[in-house]
This record gives sequence, structure tokens and C-alpha cells, in this order.
Amino acid sequence: MPFHSDVTVIDIGSRSICAHRAERLSEDNFSVKSSFEMEYSGFMDGNWLCPEELFPTISKLLDRIERGSGKIKKVFVGIPAGFCSQRVINARVTFPKKKRITASDLAELYDFNDPFQSGEFVRLHALPVGFMTEEGEADSDAIGMITSSLKCRISYIGAYREILSSIKQVLYRCGIKDVTFIQSDYVSASYLFGEEEKETGVLFVDIGYLTTSVLYLRGAGILEMKSFSLGGGVVLAGLTDALKVPFSVAEYLSCRINLGYRDDGAYEFDFEMKKYSFPVGEVNEMVKECVQCVASYISKAIDSFRFDIDPSAEIRLSGGGFSSIRGAREYLSKNLSRSVEYVVPTVPNLNKPYYATAVGLIKEALKIEKQQRFGFIKKFFA
Repeated sequence: MPFHSDVTVIDIGSRSICAHRAERLSEDNFSVKSSFEMEYSGFMDGNWLCPEELFPTISKLLDRIERGSGKIKKVFVGIPAGFCSQRVINARVTFPKKKRITASDLAELYDFNDPFQSGEFVRLHALPVGFMTEEGEADSDAIGMITSSLKCRISYIGAYREILSSIKQVLYRCGIKDVTFIQSDYVSASYLFGEEEKETGVLFVDIGYLTTSVLYLRGAGILEMKSFSLGGGVVLAGLTDALKVPFSVAEYLSCRINLGYRDDGAYEFDFEMKKYSFPVGEVNEMVKECVQCVASYISKAIDSFRFDIDPSAEIRLSGGGFSSIRGAREYLSKNLSRSVEYVVPTVPNLNKPYYATAVGLIKEALKIEKQQRFGFIKKFFA
């Protein structure tokens, strides 16, 4: 099995698809050799809005990557929460006598309790939330524990079989048969937060263009994951419709908005040889209504969680949906009655909310590549 010094990942967003090629520099660092992004119609409610756009978009992205960085043999694809389902299973296994728990024991436990063994979903991840032995010893990692009985809470993430099939078909047409699927929001959050934060629980919200994901992480797993088809694009759609301007003008205006401005005055700017002026009060009120609408859906998602969330728990925010609108985070916090703070990757040139998913996918792909390389070497010498 061939191994490469770099990885290629595809980040599927609700407005654009990005392709990145990166190589490992050290255990914790990597460099991006090439990145390309193309807009497409996106997806909503678990379906592509224009499925026919998938092949030309991905094939052009991969072609550009190959021109700059060489032939691609394997691709890691990030699957958004909008295409996924999440389940939590309380499992238990007993052994004839006490033994030391191994990785093989856990793999069998995960496979036996897998809720996605058949049906419309395919398992992407099995994540342990916590383990407990018959003696009451608890830990987030069971490997090495000595016991004759093991209890485990497992978080499973599955993706629509039909969606994975459509992506595989596109990549096969591009000449790529080695494909690994990863859940985007999980790996994004996994690398944004430290072990101590995850042990106490993290409420994580990613606001994209057409979709928003709400997750509650605990330990190495995800206790809750919800997604709804509403994001930052609602602001641009609202401005376009209310102000009777082209979409490009609304997008340019959105980057100049500050919800902290007083209501008097105007947003004035030149765009494509034309002058525009819009009352601050009118524009800000429209944007606030859009932010409030997204906030209401976030609240509904949190209220639907089966696990209790501390009412004072801070929301850690990511994604590019509202990141360009000054004051949107503060207004979101006001409507949610929770502290809301952006969390960004600590990677140079990628340290913005918009790149959180890309960084998570690259780091997870490098981790998987290293594990496969180590496994191959171990088998070879064995």
C-alpha cells in the first residue's frame, strides 16, 4: 500500500467546495501546498440543490491541485452535518475472566452496537464518550484497563448512503478510487478545543452560508448534533430583496455593516462605477432580524437536546456565516442569552472562523495517514 508525504482534502460547504493539499511539517504543524475554491448552488435539507454541478466543480478543483502539486491518488472528503445523523448508544461487554482491554476489543464493541449497519446511513465515526469497569473505574480511554466487564457510552455518526455514493461516483470519474469520508463538524471541533475543555463539555455552533450546525461535545465524542438549513446567506438574501439591489452589491454592503452604529447616518460606497447610499438604521434593523431568526433556530436545537446543557454554558462559534458582519456576534449573544465567542484555528494564514473546517479535515487526514503508515510498517516487520 503506497503512502504519500501529503494529503488532499475536499471541504464541502453550503456555498462553495474547497480542495486543499497539505503536508506534515511536524507532529502538530503542516503547510498548505495549494488551495482552490469554487462556488456552486450548495445543499439544503440533506439534498444537493443542483446535483449536476458536483462533477464539474470537483473535477476542476482536483485538476488545479494536480497541476500545482502532482497526481492525486487518495482523497479525504469532509461530510457536513446536514448530510449526517448522530446516535448515542449505551453499551456493555463482558469477558469470561479479567483481561486487559485492547484496541481490538473496542473495535468489536463498536461494530456490535453499530446502529448504522444497514439502512439509509453509513457509519463514519464511532466515538467513545466514556468507559467504566465493573469496579467503577471511569476513564475516557479504555485501552489498558483490566476488567471482566466494561460499560461504554458510544457516539456514532453516520452519513446518507446516497450522498456518499454520489460523491464516490464523481471521484471515480476523476480517476480517484481511494476515498475516506470524515464528518466535518466533528473534526473541526475536535482540533479547536483542548482535552480539558472537552472533558467538561463544549457547546459548539458553526454558522455557514445556507446551513448551521449545533454540537455538544463531551470527552472524545459528540452527545448531540443538530443541523438546520439557515445561515449567513439569509442576510444577503434579505438585503438583496429589501433594497432592490444586485446580490453582489448586497454582499459588498454586508462587509461594511456594523450593528453597533447609531441609527443616524448612511452606508455610502462606490461599487462597479456606481454610488450607493443606504440608511444605517434601516439596514441594521434588517440584519438584526436575520441574526435573530438564526438565533431562534439555534435555541430550538439546544432545547431539543436530550442531555441537559448548563443555561450559562458559553457558545463557541465558528464558520463564515456572520464573521464579516461587525456586531453580529454580540447581537447573537443577546438573543441567545448566552456568552458567544468565536474560536479560530491557531494555524498561520488559516486563523479565521471560515477555515476551521478545513484545518480540522487536514489534521484528521494527516492523523489517519500516519496511523495507516504505522500499521503498514508494523505488519511488514511482523
